[in-house]
Amino acid sequence: MKQSKLPVILGAILLFSSFIVSSQQSQWGGKVQTEIENVWVDSAYDPADGTQSVVVWFKDQYLENADSYLKKTKEFKGRKRLELRSEVTSTLKEISNMAFGKVESKLKAMEQSGVLTNINQHWIISGFSCNVAPEGIAALKKLENVAFIFKKQPSIVPKGNNMGPEYLESIPVSNFNPKEVESYPWNIEKIRAPEVWDEFGITGKGVLNVVHDSGFKLDIPPLASNIYTNKGEIPGNGIDDDGNGYIDDYHGFHFDQGKANLNEPNIRRATNIHGNLCAAMIVGTYETGTKKAIGVAPGANWAPLIGVNHIEDAIEWAIEQGADTYSMSFSHPNLGEYRTHWRKILEQGTLCGVVFISGAGNFAAGNSFAPIPVQMRNPEDIPNAVLGVAGIGEDGQRPAFSSQGPVEWNTAYYREGLVNKPDFTTINYKVPCVDPEGKLLNMASGNSLAGPHTAGIVSLMLSANPDLLPWEIKSILLSIAEDIGDPGFDYQSGHGFINAYDAVNAVINPKSK
Repeated sequence: MKQSKLPVILGAILLFSSFIVSSQQSQWGGKVQTEIENVWVDSAYDPADGTQSVVVWFKDQYLENADSYLKKTKEFKGRKRLELRSEVTSTLKEISNMAFGKVESKLKAMEQSGVLTNINQHWIISGFSCNVAPEGIAALKKLENVAFIFKKQPSIVPKGNNMGPEYLESIPVSNFNPKEVESYPWNIEKIRAPEVWDEFGITGKGVLNVVHDSGFKLDIPPLASNIYTNKGEIPGNGIDDDGNGYIDDYHGFHFDQGKANLNEPNIRRATNIHGNLCAAMIVGTYETGTKKAIGVAPGANWAPLIGVNHIEDAIEWAIEQGADTYSMSFSHPNLGEYRTHWRKILEQGTLCGVVFISGAGNFAAGNSFAPIPVQMRNPEDIPNAVLGVAGIGEDGQRPAFSSQGPVEWNTAYYREGLVNKPDFTTINYKVPCVDPEGKLLNMASGNSLAGPHTAGIVSLMLSANPDLLPWEIKSILLSIAEDIGDPGFDYQSGHGFINAYDAVNAVINPKSK
């Protein structure tokens, strides 16, 4: 069994069965069935499929009910983000440790018997993941305090066989200086980032952006100088120096592989490296060999992460490393009830002070067309805790592919019905993007680019005021969004187009729009 990573606390582009209770309505809003046991099992789980990966929730959760997130945001009004992060994280870990400790010996016995493998405790939700043989599911359901069992979905992120170097031997000093900028591509001008650098002297300094993606090359000039370094880890020594469960996680981690492998030479041969172009959109300094500024927040830092099938580990890592924004330019269809697991994780992660951002998806036209209300998929369909962002081109028009809302939430747990999405609009069409050497030789389109532009804007806002709460950031963006579609909210552009200057100005001068 994997060793718990938690301290003992006494006293939280596009890549491609109902809760059973006795004669009472389920708190999840699911159908009432004859009482057999108080454990809900995902209908996607089928014992005939053999050993499967599942995630188990304990009854005791920080956010106890479907409406608890919004209640917490009201309760935390006026709090400072970084102080709240420490408080909520500690409480999440305490709840998880207490629940897990009660069943740990039984889990070890089940592991020894061979019905469970790869047991991994989580704290971002109170629970654990494991692989379970069909004969083991009944034993899982009998464990103390177990409430819900979800079938986990396989990762769609490439595992990246034949990975490249895991870390940079030396980090170059950033040479970015707003006064030396000679030019910038149209998207950076349209997002009004240079006005923020020039007028307010804010470039994103002090902000850490996680880029959860694949396709990275860490050593290109626009990205190497602001790559994150985990000071508790000695790179390349094969030792978990900081004791967090991950060896050599100096810049980030590949959670699907369970290694620090991040450079991907196979993907590097393509003209676009997806993770790189997203990272450069957020924090890129200069195009290689030029003084052309290419990122919205070139003074900020970034950390690459890979591995969507281990979203719990990835977000826990990000929180403990001090991440401020979390960019997810991927989109998962057909997750069924597993969407609930993602949503709870991201709600609790948001309460830890992370701003989660996802492009709206590219499923409104062409071979990838999907009908409404599933054009926007997971995680961009998550309300409140995820900023789902659509985009426009240089001409201000929405491309036909850009996914539309509304989305629908009728899982067994979250049952709001139709929910307004997307939230905002930035840029997504024919955008100059870095190639494998850091040159702007590519043009790319897709809402994979809309999310990173938003992450850059949020980075500048947090650089201006690090203690802004995630929901305060959303409120500010609502106040400055420019209506570009039908009057008011619409399902193509959300609340409207957001830009960096108006957002930062609203942070610095709160009375002005």
